[in-house]
Amino acid sequence: MNKNDEKTKIWPVDSARAESQEEGDFGDTTTVEMDRERFTGEVPVALRAYFEIISSDGKNELFELGEREISIGRSPRCDIHLPSESVSRRHARVTFRNEEYFIEDLDSTNGLYVNGIKVEKCVLRNNDQIEIGGEKILFNEERTLQKKDGIAE
Repeated sequence: MNKNDEKTKIWPVDSARAESQEEGDFGDTTTVEMDRERFTGEVPVALRAYFEIISSDGKNELFELGEREISIGRSPRCDIHLPSESVSRRHARVTFRNEEYFIEDLDSTNGLYVNGIKVEKCVLRNNDQIEIGGEKILFNEERTLQKKDGIAE
């Protein structure tokens, strides 16, 4: 017998209880599914989201995002105008739904990349790096809890 064997204690197994647990009966306890809002209450969150459009000359631009749809492309009519020949006229759009931002490729010629992966549509997360026709955009999202009177904690 080695030193580890001396410290190891073997517990007897109650075979009836083990069989019962395999069938899904774990005794007298039950788990009750709780509604998230009932459990946490209403959690007021302030959201600020924006794009940082990375420029080769070092003069980055910020574009604040709200709840309305945003179009991105080479066309001057787009909300975010990227005047590069490798960007399609209407390249992508950003939508806000269920407290999340989504970006979607609009059948562009050169595609939409998020964190180096070509995507058709995806949810954006803080610090995601977007590439549209060689142009780089950084997605930033700040969420802060607020007190009920509307002042941030």
